[in-house]
Amino acid sequence: MKTIVPFVILSFVFLFHAGSKSGSLAVAHAEQKQDWKQEFAEVCSKTQNAMLLSVAELQDVVKRCDGLQERLEELNGQEGKTERKVYTRRLKMCRDLYQFTLDFKKREE
Repeated sequence: MKTIVPFVILSFVFLFHAGSKSGSLAVAHAEQKQDWKQEFAEVCSKTQNAMLLSVAELQDVVKRCDGLQERLEELNGQEGKTERKVYTRRLKMCRDLYQFTLDFKKREE
């Protein structure tokens, strides 16, 4: 009986420690998920004013779209697959608008 008690206590400590790590990983994953969604909202929110952006700003936003595309490709699982398809399509439309505006402004110069 005396040898079992330390083993049980040690097991609980190990399980609690492992559970807290997986919980923090879930929080980190949720924060990372929100990071790309926030980036998506910021990037695509400027489409209505694309003609008002300077050439440098348009180049920057196109670069941000490309970086965000890479992050979208990392989404996994069934939920990730659906989000990846939807947000990839929406991001492509935003990027295409910015690229079109950038090309137009470069021709006008």
